[in-house]
Amino acid sequence: MKKLLLLLFVMGTLQMYTQELRLKKGVVMDAIKVSDSLSESFSLFIPSNFDTNKKWPILFVFNFNGKEKQVMRLLAKTAENRGYILAASNNLKDSLSVSENVQTFSKAYNTIISMLPINNNQIFAVGFNRSARLALTMPVFINNIAGVLSYNSPISNVNILNVKKPFQYVGIVSKGSFNYLEMLRNEKELNKLKFPNELLVFDENQEWPTEEVLDKAFLIFTLSTITKSNIPKLNDFITENFEKSKVQIQQYIVANKLNKAEDLITETISMYKPFKDIELLKEEKKRIKKTKIYKSLKRAETNVFFKEKLLKDDYDYYLEEDIYTYNFNNLGWWTYQIQEIEKFKNSPNVEQQQMGLRLEAYIKALVEDNLDIIFLEKKIDNDALSFLWMLKTIISPKNYEVYLKLISHSSNNNDFGTSLFYLEELLKNGYTDVDKLYNLEHTTLLRISPEYNQIIEKYLKKGRYLIKE
Repeated sequence: MKKLLLLLFVMGTLQMYTQELRLKKGVVMDAIKVSDSLSESFSLFIPSNFDTNKKWPILFVFNFNGKEKQVMRLLAKTAENRGYILAASNNLKDSLSVSENVQTFSKAYNTIISMLPINNNQIFAVGFNRSARLALTMPVFINNIAGVLSYNSPISNVNILNVKKPFQYVGIVSKGSFNYLEMLRNEKELNKLKFPNELLVFDENQEWPTEEVLDKAFLIFTLSTITKSNIPKLNDFITENFEKSKVQIQQYIVANKLNKAEDLITETISMYKPFKDIELLKEEKKRIKKTKIYKSLKRAETNVFFKEKLLKDDYDYYLEEDIYTYNFNNLGWWTYQIQEIEKFKNSPNVEQQQMGLRLEAYIKALVEDNLDIIFLEKKIDNDALSFLWMLKTIISPKNYEVYLKLISHSSNNNDFGTSLFYLEELLKNGYTDVDKLYNLEHTTLLRISPEYNQIIEKYLKKGRYLIKE
């Protein structure tokens, strides 16, 4: 049974109040009220070895629209191993302004800081995807944020950073993410500014970062505060992790993954320079960069990056033009581009595979951004909306909801030919929900037409309004 910790705390919001709180160790608690007078709540994770007699590091999690609980559970294992408290406001929304979200977060922040023994030198923030932008603004509003972890989201403008009051920045990105190149550029910009930063890259193409890379991010935060706080030097801890990195470097070298070895050497030098002699690592890095294998790998990577940039520029240009001119004839060109991307994804060359994943994600993001713009307008541009939904069926042929929207939307505009075409495409791709097809909004006349029913009968044998001869 989990140990229970009973805390009595007093805090200020709109008025002073007292609350008795029963906290469980080692599990994520979802709905702790900020105060008796407010409906807002926060989630909290406290490590199993939590002790009120010491100060603890804390990581504030930023995510929107209820997804913070999912991220808390993702981080809980690493937080348990590294001895971190996790906390998140449950009321942040991407529909709110930055100032509104900051105000909402501040209420939860003040409550948590006042109720738990937190080390003021070890307060960190982490944001996933779009919410990372909000996390990156926190050091502007809260002075003692010591570090920010940004997952899959570049810094859109490095000018928001105060080089006179730096914090430890950690970026995490997959090589298959369309933000990968932008985060590489961020790393170069931050290095020029001499702003403390680390970029952690993993190969796996998945929605969430691996446990290994999350553990390293927590480690970077811990090391970054050892030299400027009252934390003991922890020599054994530092030596153990330093040696692990050196072993991994040698494994990469033996496997001829010299670009990975060079990246890890750079990362290790940056992390352990204040604590360890890193001269041998510097020599190893120089040696690697002189080898033919390394030069060949870097040349191939540079070529891929160059080609990717050209293709992205094409996508930007043609999508803007096609939306503006309602160029439905160019859907064939987009179909060809998706076929080419599939070839990249299935290439035996790993660099091309990852480029294919990035390009696919980039087009999807472009389409979603333009859809958001259309829906923000007071008057919806129906032709532009149709074009983007048609393009989505090319990009994601198994996204059935888009076909249904197109059928309904076209029928509402009396474009029954388009509705019938996308009905057939939908059924060709394996859709089987007949009830939904006969209850689609704006299709009253369409769904009793012979053509509509004949198509459903052809693929599903369930046409409801067939004319009997």
